Amino acid sequence: MIKCKGCGKENPRYALTCPACSAPPELTDAECRDLLREAEEAMGKNDFVTAVDIYKFLAAAGSVDGERELGLILEKGQLVPRDLDMAVQYFYSAAQKGDPIAALKYSRLLVGNDALADYWLAFSALMGCKEAYPDVFTLYSSYKERATASYYCWLLADDGEVDAKIEMGRRHLYGDGVEQNERMSKWYIEQIDHVPLHAIKLCRRIEAVEGKSVRPEPPKFTERKKITEKLIAASRKFGYSKAMLLLAQNYSESESKDANVFLALLHIEGIEYPQNVDEGIAILEEAMAGGSVMAAKCLGDLYAKGEHIEQNPRIATKYYRRAAELGAQEECESLGDIFHSGLLTEPDYALAIKLYARGAAAGDFACQRKLRAMEEEREINYVEASKLERSSPESAFPLFKKSVDAGYIPAHARIGWYYERGIGTKVNGKAAYLHYKAAYEAGDKRAIESLGRCYARGIGVAFDFKRASELLSIAREMGSHSADRELYRIYENKKRHMVRSLYSTATRLYYNRKYDTARSMFEVCMEIGLGEATYSIGCLYEFGITTEPDRKTALRYYKKAYDQGYSDPRQYHKQCMLRIWKQS
Repeated sequence: MIKCKGCGKENPRYALTCPACSAPPELTDAECRDLLREAEEAMGKNDFVTAVDIYKFLAAAGSVDGERELGLILEKGQLVPRDLDMAVQYFYSAAQKGDPIAALKYSRLLVGNDALADYWLAFSALMGCKEAYPDVFTLYSSYKERATASYYCWLLADDGEVDAKIEMGRRHLYGDGVEQNERMSKWYIEQIDHVPLHAIKLCRRIEAVEGKSVRPEPPKFTERKKITEKLIAASRKFGYSKAMLLLAQNYSESESKDANVFLALLHIEGIEYPQNVDEGIAILEEAMAGGSVMAAKCLGDLYAKGEHIEQNPRIATKYYRRAAELGAQEECESLGDIFHSGLLTEPDYALAIKLYARGAAAGDFACQRKLRAMEEEREINYVEASKLERSSPESAFPLFKKSVDAGYIPAHARIGWYYERGIGTKVNGKAAYLHYKAAYEAGDKRAIESLGRCYARGIGVAFDFKRASELLSIAREMGSHSADRELYRIYENKKRHMVRSLYSTATRLYYNRKYDTARSMFEVCMEIGLGEATYSIGCLYEFGITTEPDRKTALRYYKKAYDQGYSDPRQYHKQCMLRIWKQS
């Protein structure tokens, strides 16, 4: 007996409204279960009128079980006159609430909308309706999704379907969506007692396989994640919020890194949950920390679009980059488009190409097409920049940069020259060195001399005589006269550095009163052409240090030092040497 929640009066005849206050029925879950049990008992007693009244009452109260059962009754027309239009309405209402049987029935009765019918059929099978398996096997076979079709065929075969066993035998024989193994095919055929006429030829072919049959492992439903994602997207498109929630909950039970992403989005959008953006973002952050590419992409979309949170391109770009770092396999195209277009920040052609290349390697035709387009574009930019280089080098720089950013190796050597000299941009030695180095490591011979010059002059990198001489020697052997001149310059600098070092040592020895050794070093430096050393030898002769005093010889050395470019107008150097000598 059901009591009205409004007035408390009992409703003994299952009237669709309260006899006292005309209020529509409001039932608890426990009351629904009790009424379903009463309906089943009435059916067992052949009291069909009472059973139908209960189902109508439950359907009016919004019970999914009542809607489904009433739809089945109206479809068959056994207890009431057959009414397919009403049956479709009840099945549709129950399907929207997530009932898999009603979803299957609705998909079969739906006319004129194949996409919607396929959606409800796939939904029914995914939610575990066994009656849907034959139809969904046919559906995925028509879509050429062989692995998924094989999974549902295996479920039917495991349930004893003879035709499904024959089909699984054929699939293992030819490797159609499952492992190709003739002995596994043989195992399925051995499970059949009576072979149908249409399969005799195939079964004889399989029975002739040599060796003992092998029981196959159950195929894995590898496409469950992808199918669930497609169904959730379709649920959003068609506005089926309850079905979307059920699919999201089903998805969350998987072991995928993306398991809770769709539940987070339902919280953010307020679908079947009170809207709570902070909670949704927290769930997405947690999923991203666990390695979810989808979560990172969703967070990027939130901040890029600014629909449920304040728009922030900088934060959006950060999340998109994180998605790319996590190895976005299924998001390669969309992420590549973001970084190629530069809608949020400056374009990042290198990252866009990397993402397109990753998608192309996985067989994504759209990524392959966009990758080819970008490769052609960067070559065109390089050619155009090369044409502009003589007439307008400042205008050529942006085109070279686009080409470099898109990963075109020959452009590195050219743009390094622009950074080195500050043409079209600011002088940036570090950038010049890095571009020359990238070109050299990629095998661009034109960068050898430029990189050697960086090491020789300390452009963007510490001076390295050994590395500079190696690279410039290679460039000279290739016929570069400028490399030959640069080599001469660094060797002369090296020689001057060595002479200065030797002269400093000689001076230090002289101050330590080791005059003979100091004289020998002064003479070596003088022979090399150091004017200061020649002048020091003149001082030794003038003061008679390590030799007899000889002013005439001293004057000759002073003149020679002057010719070598050294002068001591205030005689400070001479006085220092004389003072040290007197102190000894």
